[in-house]
Amino acid sequence: MRASALERWGHTTYRRRRLILCATLLFVVVGAAWGSGVFGALQNAGGFNAPKSQSERESSLATTAFGRDAGDVVVLYTSASATAGSLRSEFAVNRTLSQLPTSDVVSYATYWSTQSKSFLSADGRETFAVVELAGSSDDARQAEYDHIKSHLAASGFTDQVGGLVPTYEMISQLTSTDIGHAESVSLPILLVLLLIIFGSVTAASLPLAIGALGILGSFMALRALTLITGVSIFSVNITTIIGLGLGIDYGLFMVSRFREELRRGGSTEDIVARTMATAGAPSLCLA
Repeated sequence: MRASALERWGHTTYRRRRLILCATLLFVVVGAAWGSGVFGALQNAGGFNAPKSQSERESSLATTAFGRDAGDVVVLYTSASATAGSLRSEFAVNRTLSQLPTSDVVSYATYWSTQSKSFLSADGRETFAVVELAGSSDDARQAEYDHIKSHLAASGFTDQVGGLVPTYEMISQLTSTDIGHAESVSLPILLVLLLIIFGSVTAASLPLAIGALGILGSFMALRALTLITGVSIFSVNITTIIGLGLGIDYGLFMVSRFREELRRGGSTEDIVARTMATAGAPSLCLA
């Protein structure tokens, strides 16, 4: 876009500032209400594969012919009093696993079903079970796991859960938590630094506001993408970093240019227009 067009946009922005402010507030409300729902729409696992690629077709054919070979859920059972391979342990563990809904669980493997000593620890106090879930996709298996995860405890044992599906679920939870924590720590630090640089709360807040708007816009775009294709949970980390970084960077640029034009004098409208024109075309800044 040429400088003249940017300058006209600067005049329009000033003259329609109340309308633009209202539209921005509406954008924030919609972004917070609808865009924040992106966390529930993203894929905890997967999201990296091309559905119609040759590798995906081969993988689907292999799964159909030979079945899945991944351990969706691995449950480690530990007993302080009984030997893991005893009849008492067999009854407790098998009773728990056999009661899991067949609509959620395709199969499970234990020491007793395989007679493999690899399912027992060296001291004989621990054993594990490998559970295959019924879902045909990563998200479906995640839902199946949510149905059964509170029913995996065996009488007389303490249990620890691992495997692909629980790991992906933890990654999703940590991603959401870490983003909130990172923003709660970084934004106050950035505000203090911007206060030192600009010496004004208003000027310091503008780059942060632009960064926050960029993040909300990214969340809305990601959620819209989830309606037509699978999107990985890791995309949130990328868009947050880029949105905040570029938003603050360009916000600093705009505020600095506005202050330069303010020192040159003129009406507020003309200053805004010149700021938009020169900030949009950096080569003109020295003109």
